[in-house]
Amino acid sequence: MELKEKKILITGGTSGLGFSVAKSLIKKGCLVNVIGRSEDNIKKAKKIISSKSFKAFKGDVRNYEEIKRITDKVGRIDILINNAGVWLKGKLQDYSCSKIDEIIDVNLKGVIYTTKLVLPGMIKRNEGFILNVSSTSGITPKNEQTVYCASKYGVTGFTNSLKKDLLSTNIKVAGFYPGGMKTKLFEKAGMPIKNKNWMEPDKVAKVIIFILEQDDQELIIDHLVLNRRRE
Repeated sequence: MELKEKKILITGGTSGLGFSVAKSLIKKGCLVNVIGRSEDNIKKAKKIISSKSFKAFKGDVRNYEEIKRITDKVGRIDILINNAGVWLKGKLQDYSCSKIDEIIDVNLKGVIYTTKLVLPGMIKRNEGFILNVSSTSGITPKNEQTVYCASKYGVTGFTNSLKKDLLSTNIKVAGFYPGGMKTKLFEKAGMPIKNKNWMEPDKVAKVIIFILEQDDQELIIDHLVLNRRRE
């Protein structure tokens, strides 16, 4: 796909991997729109990417009407990157119900909500690309990650089913399953982890750009990125 002048929407795009992808897409000449929950991160993102082609919106993917207002404002969306996510580790019996709701609502329902809002426009134009950023926890069970794995396995199932639904169209759907990265995902969850040997988001962003740039006639399959080393 030729990326120049394509209009992009990235959830969780004001920090971490999402922001790394946004920076890369701006360099490709795209019109990049990102959604983030943190006002501070939005301000930082706008300061770093001082381009008329970059817009950052404050929004919560758990809130359907809030995201609808943003997608209505953005208009045509050629590429949707569902990247927003939160992390949780621990024993199931120790989770609060509110924390369980947050994990499922952000990681799974947020992907479904945003896709539901963007998909009708893509179907009308019979073109588009939906990339769902999941995790290796969406294909491999992990210790003390029952709810997190459940949310990410849900994204895997949603992605694969949506792909089948859209086989007769020119809309491409792909899942992306990265391992641990040097982001603040764990810190935000109140569980800082030593991650000095984990992947750099800017380098992982290059893999996503590669996926998006593949020829429209090529079959896109799910992509997997693993850590080279672990602590």
